[in-house]
Amino acid sequence: MMYSAGGFWTQARYHVPVLTVVWNNRNYQTVRHAYYAYGGRMASSGKYAGMYLGDPDIDFVKLASSQGVGGERVEVGRDLRPALQRGIAATRDGKPYLVEVLVARYGGGAESTWHESFNLASRRTRLV
Repeated sequence: MMYSAGGFWTQARYHVPVLTVVWNNRNYQTVRHAYYAYGGRMASSGKYAGMYLGDPDIDFVKLASSQGVGGERVEVGRDLRPALQRGIAATRDGKPYLVEVLVARYGGGAESTWHESFNLASRRTRLV
C-alpha cells in the first residue's frame, strides 16, 4: 500500500468500483523476513532499519478519505465480515472502498518497533 497510495485518487476520479483490503501490520514484513533470514547485523541487533511503520501510525482510512474513497478500519476479527460486506455493497453501488485490517506481525524481528531517531527541527541553525 505504501508504494501506491495515489491509487485511491485514481479510483475516486474515474469511479473505479474496487474493494481495497490493507492488512496493516505497521511493518514491511516481507522485507524484514528477508533481512532476518540473511542473518546480518539487523537480525543480530533486532534493529531493522526502515521496516517499522508506526510512530506515528499510518491511518489508511484517512488517507483514502483524503482522496475521495470511503472506508473503515477493522481491529477485531468479528468485525471483518461485516466490513467486507459493506465494502462489497459500496463497489456494487459503483464506488471504491477501503477496508484496513489491523493484523499482528510474525516471524523473526516481529517484536521490533525500533526506528531511526532523527529530529530535523532540532538541527536548524536559524529559525524561520
